[in-house]
Amino acid sequence: MSAPRTPAEWEATPFFREYDLRVDAVGDGYARLAAHREAIKLRGARDGLNGGIVASLGEAAMRVCLASMLGDGEQAGPTRELTVAFLSSARGDTSLVEARMMRKGGTLAVGDVELRNAETGELNAKIRVSCEVHRAFSTPAR
Repeated sequence: MSAPRTPAEWEATPFFREYDLRVDAVGDGYARLAAHREAIKLRGARDGLNGGIVASLGEAAMRVCLASMLGDGEQAGPTRELTVAFLSSARGDTSLVEARMMRKGGTLAVGDVELRNAETGELNAKIRVSCEVHRAFSTPAR
């Protein structure tokens, strides 16, 4: 099975279904997801979203963002690094998770992700994600 490329394909994946994630926007090197708090039962400090969930949402947004830039024969590989700066508790009814590609090279892509309260715009977390980019090998013509 090939990796998801369209919003509907992403929303049909188990992680997106489990947490009722919606792909609000996708562009070349950009993705925005919406996460509704009532669908995410795991809580952290001050009844905000659990830190592991915040990290996972950042990685998911980065993967949608990266998929928007993959060319023919390319696919996203494993995540190599993920760092989170937790700035405030994510307690809003809806959180927006916006990913922007900082650089996509031949073997590595690095994205910057922000998780914000959709109603107030308050920045809850800054996430940096690095993923491998794999290329299909072709056999030279004889």
